[in-house]
Amino acid sequence: MQAINDLTIRGTKPIFIVGMNGSGTTMLADCLNHHHLIYFHRIESKIIPFYYYNIRKFGDLNNESSFSKLLNEFSNNSAFWICNNHQAVEIPFNFREIKDKSLSKMIDITFSYFAGRENKAIWGDHTPKYAFSIPVILDLFPEAKIIHIVRDGRDCAQSFRRRFNYNIYRTIYNWKRIGQKARKDGFVAGPERYFEIKYEDLTESPEKHMNKICSFLEVPFDNQVLLSNMPMYVDKKRNANRIVKNAGKWRKSFSVKEIKKVEDIAGLTLKDFGYDITYNAGNYDLPQIELTVYKWIDRFIQTKNYCKNYKRKDKLRYFLKYISTSLKQSKVYKN
Repeated sequence: MQAINDLTIRGTKPIFIVGMNGSGTTMLADCLNHHHLIYFHRIESKIIPFYYYNIRKFGDLNNESSFSKLLNEFSNNSAFWICNNHQAVEIPFNFREIKDKSLSKMIDITFSYFAGRENKAIWGDHTPKYAFSIPVILDLFPEAKIIHIVRDGRDCAQSFRRRFNYNIYRTIYNWKRIGQKARKDGFVAGPERYFEIKYEDLTESPEKHMNKICSFLEVPFDNQVLLSNMPMYVDKKRNANRIVKNAGKWRKSFSVKEIKKVEDIAGLTLKDFGYDITYNAGNYDLPQIELTVYKWIDRFIQTKNYCKNYKRKDKLRYFLKYISTSLKQSKVYKN
């Protein structure tokens, strides 16, 4: 494996994929991870904004003990601990050789450590909620490349209900907020740092749009990015795991009443992103009390599903790591 200091001395243009959960963020990260130059961490980090807003508690990072404390805590959050075979992460580094002793350098060291295991030069993160934190990401990494993948919010809502039994109205409300915030901040960032792609376009013409994505990322096109390890993208006709079309399922999943309420909440945003509206291009914000009730019901279902499906012996330890990460994330984001 390449020495960690060799990886972090170089200038870095990390890649961040953002968007609503269920919009294809994981799919796109999985595909780009097949590129010979690009490493995408397998699990969402979730906690970069938390450390950005709480960095002062670690003291002066020019002090080796402060920097080491920050690196040790950050790199042992659940996303990295899990990918280290549920063991403590110990990243080798030479403090004296690190000229920029900052939060961004510490984050780069952590991701570069895992990228180096696979001999990849560019690292990426696919935390959907970083759509709310594009200014933070770009303050930390001015040269970062941000890809905002947008999917019809009605399909996101039906997917979450089908897979997890989550409330469709809270999902579409969050989809609206995420889409609006990411587009607003992305347009300010400019076309060299922000790239917006519709999930439906990508799955309709994957080679065409993956070429565009590679161009945006300033890497050569690699046919391997058309492959996916995700089972829902198996092309049965070709007997291969490739990106395939997957859209419009909400039409058969929702009742007329549900479609009307979903479009009352986010119809205008759906229209702004180029999606056809069935009934009404509304922009209704759900009351906070209603959102709170939906949120806690969804969290209860999430915990129940975890306890039912997670089979490892260290279930409790993993769950506590997960809760710790969730609490850090929830201190930055609401709903």
